Amino acid sequence: MARNAKAPAGPRPLPHAARVLADNRRHYELLVEMARQHAEQGDVERVLRTAMAAANYAWLAPVGLLSDLRLERSVVHAVRGSGRVAVDGTRSGNRVLHVLTEAYSVGGHTRLAWRWMSRDERTSDVVLTNQLGPVPQELVASVRATGGDVFDLRTTPTGLLQRARALRAHMDRADVVVLHVHPYDSVALAAVNLPGVRPPVVYENHADAAFWLGVAAADLLCDWRPEAQSVDVRLRGVPEPRIAVLPMPVDELPSAEGGALRHQLGIAPDAVVAVTVSADWKMAASWGRGMHHLVDRILRWAPQVSVVLVGATPSADWSQLSRRYPGRVFPVGRVPDPSPYFDMADIYLDSYPTRAGTSVLEAALLGLPVVALADDTESELVRLHQGAAPGLAGVHPATTADQCAVAVRRLASDSERRRRDGEAVRAAVLAAHDGPGWRAELETIYARARALPAVDVDQLGDSSTDDEEYGVLLLSSTSPAEASPDPRSMVGPLADLFDSTMECDLLASLMRRLSPSLLVRAASSWADQPDSTTRLLALAAAHPQLTVSLPLAAHDDGAGTRSIAVLTTLLADLGQTPDDCGDIRLEPDATDGSRSVRWDLVMTDQELDRLEGVVCSPMWREDVAVVAGRHQERLGA
Repeated sequence: MARNAKAPAGPRPLPHAARVLADNRRHYELLVEMARQHAEQGDVERVLRTAMAAANYAWLAPVGLLSDLRLERSVVHAVRGSGRVAVDGTRSGNRVLHVLTEAYSVGGHTRLAWRWMSRDERTSDVVLTNQLGPVPQELVASVRATGGDVFDLRTTPTGLLQRARALRAHMDRADVVVLHVHPYDSVALAAVNLPGVRPPVVYENHADAAFWLGVAAADLLCDWRPEAQSVDVRLRGVPEPRIAVLPMPVDELPSAEGGALRHQLGIAPDAVVAVTVSADWKMAASWGRGMHHLVDRILRWAPQVSVVLVGATPSADWSQLSRRYPGRVFPVGRVPDPSPYFDMADIYLDSYPTRAGTSVLEAALLGLPVVALADDTESELVRLHQGAAPGLAGVHPATTADQCAVAVRRLASDSERRRRDGEAVRAAVLAAHDGPGWRAELETIYARARALPAVDVDQLGDSSTDDEEYGVLLLSSTSPAEASPDPRSMVGPLADLFDSTMECDLLASLMRRLSPSLLVRAASSWADQPDSTTRLLALAAAHPQLTVSLPLAAHDDGAGTRSIAVLTTLLADLGQTPDDCGDIRLEPDATDGSRSVRWDLVMTDQELDRLEGVVCSPMWREDVAVVAGRHQERLGA
């Protein structure tokens, strides 16, 4: 035991995390520069699209930032222009508008919204800004029970700016607006900042550990736990007077019989069952430690315990534990309804190294004793991942894996202790997360939001740029891949709004960062496709950064007689000669090692359209490349 008695010295990031973080940041900076370019051109729609792509990238592929007020200013200035925004805190129509990007039938984020509405005596409406799947009927029922309605802005094929204007029209009917939006939601940010008078806006900070877009949409930022406040101020740039804490509303889960499930899993009849319900990334081996390390220790110390992990994807680590402890560890992945798993539980084991949000509160309301591990209390950044909801403040977490294993063993061997601890945590969670106390806190939140002036991005200063330490920790936790993702793979929320123009701009950004010139190697059929080749030659003449390499034509002689004749004719049609054309080369093979970007061109209209879009993109301009590369230079790349 002595070997493991002390808490670890600190988080141990993955060895490749710093390198991947730097690559992520370079990719992200290209998207930020794209948004700035669109803003300079007055293309508001593309500002919103690019901001959405950039924020989604920074959310899913950590970049060392938790907010970016440069990007937010591009959005706000584009939609606000020279107009002003003001808050009317006197509205008394007894109506609240809740805004979600997308609602799900699985997960705590949507349930949080409808629980909020169920506790508010006002009429609640919901607007969905980017619903890509079916709207959950539970959400619809919750809204209509208050007398409100659900509005899906994607039901008609509109752009993001049109959605922002539609959302602002819905806002104008409300007394207060609550944003439960995804971290990439540029529509909500834009709607809040359209000129004119609007109701106060509360931004619900359900992604408090991650990057999100919307600091300039938060008249009042609503945290669910106090640990987030210092990070909001230091790393997001949120003024402290604009931050409040409201415990997460939580309901008791409906009763569900777990006996059959217990038998189905093959759990021994006399086993004491510890259940974890959380997202897979919260249990992954972050910083060198993961949930499987903790479960290993628990199963070793408490032989009567079996552990069921809802949300944990079966993996080599779990397979190894299953072989070591046959019939005692069960990673079951995501499930649509966790209720039967809670029902068969004797103990709730909170996820590690990142603690759960909603599920641990649901377990407490069912009277389950809660055991948790928080083993790095010295780090402000790690505390954000291991902090507890207000109602769990009395449940003191273990600070080492051994202490956690001992706590589980004591509960497993004493049913009366389990009952007593379960009743105590249930009472504490009920007091903080439901009932008159919670409703009073909600009214305080609304009152504070009404009393504040409209948030103004120009008064917020700049986002912190020295939080790479947290970026490395977050990347080690949420994105363990050893390579930075291509930004083009992270534009899913845009769906069909990611059009050919945006694709070409992004491709031009990626290529221009690698080289100031582009070598296009034409297909060997070029001599038999005069229309396509003429178009390619014209592009080379118009764009000095483009070099065209032509292989010798089919059936040509060693001197390239046919190739020279065809090329000379095509250039003459363009009013050019081989001496005054663009950079055109006849060569058996394009092996110019000085050019790092090569495009092997298929001679089709579609591919030529794509090439033209890339070389004509404003993102290929030299001055744009210099701006986008500044951060790269700062990182020492």
